[in-house]
Amino acid sequence: MQKDLLFIGGGVMAEAIIKGILAKSLTVPEKITVIEPLAERRLYLEKTYGVRADNESEALKRAQAIILAVKPQILESALDDAITALIPHDALVVSIVAGKSLAGLRALLPRQRLVRVMPNTPLAVGEGMTVFARDKSTNEHDVEFVHAIFAACGMAMELPESQLDAVTGLSGSGPGYIFVIIDALADAGVMAGLPRDTAIKLAAQTLAGSARMVLETGKHPAQLRDQVTSPGGTTIAGIAAMEKAGVRAGLMGAVLAATEKSRSFREK
Repeated sequence: MQKDLLFIGGGVMAEAIIKGILAKSLTVPEKITVIEPLAERRLYLEKTYGVRADNESEALKRAQAIILAVKPQILESALDDAITALIPHDALVVSIVAGKSLAGLRALLPRQRLVRVMPNTPLAVGEGMTVFARDKSTNEHDVEFVHAIFAACGMAMELPESQLDAVTGLSGSGPGYIFVIIDALADAGVMAGLPRDTAIKLAAQTLAGSARMVLETGKHPAQLRDQVTSPGGTTIAGIAAMEKAGVRAGLMGAVLAATEKSRSFREK
């Protein structure tokens, strides 16, 4: 990864990406620049990661790859005519801006190669699930570059842009569902007599370990469930209570509702 990498926006997600690629030694801090308006944030990024952080759009002229990491509501001001005029024509632009389609990005950046990315918040602890969609202007080297960046922060895969609303509903919004599940399991542990901090640790690690088993064994979740569900035992009693409460239907409904909400935000 030899490109000069520039971030427009130095918030939490940008920091997570910087942390991941430096931890995996994909590049060196000297090749990373962050354009960030807040002086305190610039100083923090420089001191913590050794990157160059400034508020000067001139840094765009050097960039070979740019990661857009700003809030959707300020994207157009962050890419006004004065700024876009400085972006090299041959730059790769990678957007993690929520809800901004490739067509919408193309309207702002008509000459650059574009990739749209949908990460999730566990990126901040190196356990993100990132899905990206490429514009027809990109090449295989661009795809490898984007995959390497986000695989350094968890897992990454490419899908067609038409599937990104469903991705948003499942993995993009998914951490919110998981935090509710952990909280509910911990509440139940407290009701059963456990201290709160112990219950939270038990719930969180049980979920993390179970997820790791799915990923590392490649077995279907139902197969792993059956392995821990003894006839007439405690687990099947708990599962029966979950089914009676409609937990499965509730989770499926959450993903579909979030998917539809994402579609409603789609640019006309």
